[in-house]
Amino acid sequence: MNQKMHNDLHVISISGGKDSAALAVYLQDKYPDRKFKYLFFDTQEELQDTYNYLNKIQSILNITIEYKKPSKSFQEILLENNGYLPSPMERWCTRKMKIETFLDTMKEYKDYTIYNYVGIRADEDRKGLVPVEKNIVTIMPFKEDGITLNDVKRILHDSGIGLPEYYDIVRDEKYDIEYFRSRSGCYFCFFMRQIEWVWLYEKHPKEFQKAMEFEKSGYTWIKDMPLSELIKPENIDKIKKSYKRQEELKKKQPIKNGTMLEEMDFISKHDQMIANIEKDKLCVMCTL
Repeated sequence: MNQKMHNDLHVISISGGKDSAALAVYLQDKYPDRKFKYLFFDTQEELQDTYNYLNKIQSILNITIEYKKPSKSFQEILLENNGYLPSPMERWCTRKMKIETFLDTMKEYKDYTIYNYVGIRADEDRKGLVPVEKNIVTIMPFKEDGITLNDVKRILHDSGIGLPEYYDIVRDEKYDIEYFRSRSGCYFCFFMRQIEWVWLYEKHPKEFQKAMEFEKSGYTWIKDMPLSELIKPENIDKIKKSYKRQEELKKKQPIKNGTMLEEMDFISKHDQMIANIEKDKLCVMCTL
């Protein structure tokens, strides 16, 4: 009597950020005999810092990360959307370039039980992507094991991988502020606050220029603020001064769930919107 062979596939998607990198380290230590498939969904709109970090992860962990590209480029999908840029409320880039690429890749393993490991931490109140496919099981080891942000930093430090380069702090002596990019992903991520757009302009001017060229037909990354306006000296001055005031207030009274931002009338509408979206967890709810 023939029985159908049962196959398991263990998948870790590496985003180029700290949490997924730490997850790869953590699971390799926890399950040394388990074979993992490491995937990176390459939009081809990433910072070089991201590719450098992926190379470092592969070298230190002695693993191979498979790069998977979407069937269409960002420019092609943007054209299909008549120049309508993705936004916090319409994340077609995540759906088309990340989620669909993941699901298309998994079709090759339709006869497998696929264990999809996600690096959402115990100190985060979010769910992440839970595919509807019956053979895909989502596992969140950090939530199950109580791993927090401090644990993630420790795991990366102890492994020798460290944090991505884009977390390197920029120190502006004139304004007495420190800032950096706060997330992985495309260099034009619409979840960036205004100070992060300034960071991109200062640290990666070529990528900033490319992001600016995508702004056509009245569509902009920041509502009512084209990037060509953002980089005017008077606006950069205003953004940095606003950021300084916000950081000073945060030190005096830490923000909880973004509620204090409502009292900061000097904060841009864009930054307030990003804070409110993150507070309501809409930014991490991917729906297939």
